[in-house]
Amino acid sequence: MPSTLPLSAFRLHENADELSSISQLSSGEVTGVCSQEPKPRRKILIVQGDWEGGMSLLALDLQDTGHEVGKILFCAPDVIYKIRKIRTHLFRKTLADFESWLRELVRTEGYDTFLLYNHYRPYNQVAWNLAGELDLGCYVFELGLIRPNCITVFSRNSLPLPTLASKWEELSHGKLNAPAVETPPALCQVSTLVKLTVFCTNFFISRVTAPLFPNFVDQRDMGLVRHFKHGLIHLWRTIERNRDREYDPLFADKLSENYYAVPLQVHSDTQITKCSNYQSIEQFITEVVESFAQHAPPETKLVFKVHPMDRGYKDYADLIASLDDHLGGNRILYVDRVHLPTLLEHSRGVVNINSSVGISGLIHGAPVIALGTAVYDLENLTFKGGFDDFWTKAEKPKPQVVKQFINLLLGTSQGRGTLSQRCFNVPGRCKIQWPKPFQDEFF
Repeated sequence: MPSTLPLSAFRLHENADELSSISQLSSGEVTGVCSQEPKPRRKILIVQGDWEGGMSLLALDLQDTGHEVGKILFCAPDVIYKIRKIRTHLFRKTLADFESWLRELVRTEGYDTFLLYNHYRPYNQVAWNLAGELDLGCYVFELGLIRPNCITVFSRNSLPLPTLASKWEELSHGKLNAPAVETPPALCQVSTLVKLTVFCTNFFISRVTAPLFPNFVDQRDMGLVRHFKHGLIHLWRTIERNRDREYDPLFADKLSENYYAVPLQVHSDTQITKCSNYQSIEQFITEVVESFAQHAPPETKLVFKVHPMDRGYKDYADLIASLDDHLGGNRILYVDRVHLPTLLEHSRGVVNINSSVGISGLIHGAPVIALGTAVYDLENLTFKGGFDDFWTKAEKPKPQVVKQFINLLLGTSQGRGTLSQRCFNVPGRCKIQWPKPFQDEFF
């Protein structure tokens, strides 16, 4: 797996209940910013930002601090930067022309730092590589590993996997302290609905105005009709699967400690397409069932949970039903609208590739195995033996060890807040309490 793996590109959980669980784990004194010499002012270029336009507020915060900020204008939603009086540079050529165009822009304008939202997006990948070649500062933002109230930020010079592994080793040997980081006072509750509404609005605007930007390329299929169709399927399944909530009391009572939870990831997520050895979610499901059938205790069940962002696009019901038939039936469940914390807390173990749900599983005290490369796949946290042994030999993580890991994440790469919603009472227009490395570098 490439060393450039971001902390996570995973989507929001449906359940905001994770907020309370994580707050309990990480409550303590707020980590302060060390006194030091002022950092030099940067000339910052935002390449591809988030779809919701939240990085335009970050741009204003950076300008208020004294940095110069520009933004490349790729499509109509990027006009929000111009409306907020942030300098923009219009790019309407083809993706093949972008590298030379960006190289010339850096030369003539003197930009020394790139800000990217998900460095696997097409234009951001070009910027990521150019930053390495020209030794420019480069910071990447993504959905947080701790959901739903965090955002991930890391630099090209402090990649998440090696950074977390190194610091975890120091912490484990008593050479590093990870102070607790408190959740700031709340202004509102983090809302998946708010994010989806803003995202869908901006996506719709980008598609309606597509003729004005005929060469724009994004990492996802941009067909409006296709997404509208799947949006309707998503809505129908959301309503139709509401009956899944009947499983919640079963997980907490009759089935408690007698099933393994397998939260599925978005089939097109870069964590799958770029950062795993699996060619598809179907391949992952089949591998999990085969191992479960041969090595799990015969009285246990396997519970696959649909990812809410994939609800309208993929359905694995027929595949899982077929695999269950081969096991004699009634051993595999396929659920959707269930309470995720309940599912995790009462499970006998959690199986995933590299989803942030793995961290949620640890928080809820479940044994976790990561079948891909994940930042939390560390000694004393996840199961480190062979997959076939997991079903009978995995042990619950120690709460104090999980707490240390959460505090380490919050102190190194997780900002408290989101770009799509201003939810916490902290300084700035973003209302995000940035992790110390980013705070020190820019504020």
